[in-house]
Amino acid sequence: MEDAGDMIIWNNLTVTVRQKRDFFTTIYKKFQRREYEETLTILKGVSGYAMTGNLVAIMGSSGAGKTTFLATLAGRIKSTTGSVTINGQIISRTIMSVMSGYLPQFDALPTSLTVEEHLLFSCALKTDINRVQRKFLSMKLLMELNLIDCKDVLISNLSGGQRKRVSLASEMISRPKILFLDEPTTGLDRFSAMQVVNALKIISSESTVFCTIHQPGMDIYNIFTHVLLLSDGKTGYFGSLKDATKFFLSLDYECPVGFDESEYYVKLLSRRNPIMYATNPKPEDTGPSELIDKICRAFSRSPLSRIPEIKNTRYFEIEPQRKSGCMTQFFWLIWRIWVQNRRTIFDSDGWISWFSYFLSMAVVTTFYMGINPRTQEGVQNARGALYMMSSEISFTVAYSVIYEFPGQLLIYLREDGIYSCGPYYVATFCGLVPKAILKAVLFTTVIYFILISQIDLLNFLFYCLITSTAAICGTAYGLMISIMIENIDIATSIMVPIDMLFLLTAGMFYNLRSLPTYLTCFKYFSIFFYLNEALSIIYWSRIDDIGEHIASLPSI
Repeated sequence: MEDAGDMIIWNNLTVTVRQKRDFFTTIYKKFQRREYEETLTILKGVSGYAMTGNLVAIMGSSGAGKTTFLATLAGRIKSTTGSVTINGQIISRTIMSVMSGYLPQFDALPTSLTVEEHLLFSCALKTDINRVQRKFLSMKLLMELNLIDCKDVLISNLSGGQRKRVSLASEMISRPKILFLDEPTTGLDRFSAMQVVNALKIISSESTVFCTIHQPGMDIYNIFTHVLLLSDGKTGYFGSLKDATKFFLSLDYECPVGFDESEYYVKLLSRRNPIMYATNPKPEDTGPSELIDKICRAFSRSPLSRIPEIKNTRYFEIEPQRKSGCMTQFFWLIWRIWVQNRRTIFDSDGWISWFSYFLSMAVVTTFYMGINPRTQEGVQNARGALYMMSSEISFTVAYSVIYEFPGQLLIYLREDGIYSCGPYYVATFCGLVPKAILKAVLFTTVIYFILISQIDLLNFLFYCLITSTAAICGTAYGLMISIMIENIDIATSIMVPIDMLFLLTAGMFYNLRSLPTYLTCFKYFSIFFYLNEALSIIYWSRIDDIGEHIASLPSI
């Protein structure tokens, strides 16, 4: 074959995984002393080739191995055998991840950004070009993918097809030589699906595009240049659309009039559909399994399955991956978080959060309004108010941020590789700090004007400094739990006994002088201990004496 671009060849790709069996089944099999197969082969020696300019549709029934093949070819599955070469050079999983783009089925996008803002963010972290070049590249992608009219629209307001094209534009920033897409038309109407596939056709002029697709319809099917039909992990057919018609006609299987070829071929190779869809079933075709095996054997013996020799092979050069520095990553991450916070702070969910917080402050104000700390009853009330201040600030902040990382997990996984986890964590923490400080200052202001009769600006600022520091520590504590435990229910269940331990060692409910020695160390890890001590010192140091004298002590 003459050199007309890069040629990717996959040869004898096989994927085998271990079957998961429950404990009792394993014990039963061992007790019966029977040998049984513990592995499952998902891909069975799939081979083929594609070149620059090819738009390959990967089709098959559910469980045929489409997504597994796509992930294997993209180098995202470890337990594989076989080889993948480009221009005769063996390509490792690491190299494939550098030179290719992978678009999963789900769309994970920051919904609070506009389309242009998201592309500028991706350009800044995926390339080392300047501001003007970033703007030019983003506008070029918007025009290529017909997104120019919605460049200033929030991603949350886009349709499914527009979101898919935004994800595609973000992936095309680095101009990958190979692009893998997992079911990009799923959940889209016919018009949106057509727009997405037409965009892929434009992209394939400079790269090789592989795309799993389900029930595309003939208008979409005809846009593809090649089709790979999989059944039970085996190749039923691979080649051009025109050759597909000839191949199945050679086996006396002709697509009925009024029936989509793409759907007909998939059903022909499906175990769930008998051979009634074939116009000329052979007597030897006794069932779907036999029909599938016959078609797969026929293709493996046909000239279409032969991989052509590469002539005039040019050396395949891989450009080094440009990764932005830590400070650049931090700057753009904190910029995105700031924009998101500014636009969501008073949205529907934000209003509920703030209303709940203000309602809590109103309840506290109702209970503690007018207390006198210079009486015996007032001492107890003042201690209660200080406890409410410390616990409300610490608990509210810590428990509000545990949703942060699980809620952003899909976006983080989708953007894997364009920024490091260190800058991401620090930027997320810094982005949450202003909101935590604002909540602390608001609650402190309410409690301060309830408890303090003689207002002192310096004293008030000292209170705010103490509670703001505690809020920052609570944010760090909540994020630590959030990043360690993905499941919210498990995270909150673990935090409850930890918080109880920290509260008991804070000195609010238990005299620390009588604390057992082996528990003393825990107080130094408690946010409540430091906050309670600081608030108690700064508050009671201004109370000279308790004016009420008790004539007699109550009996015990």
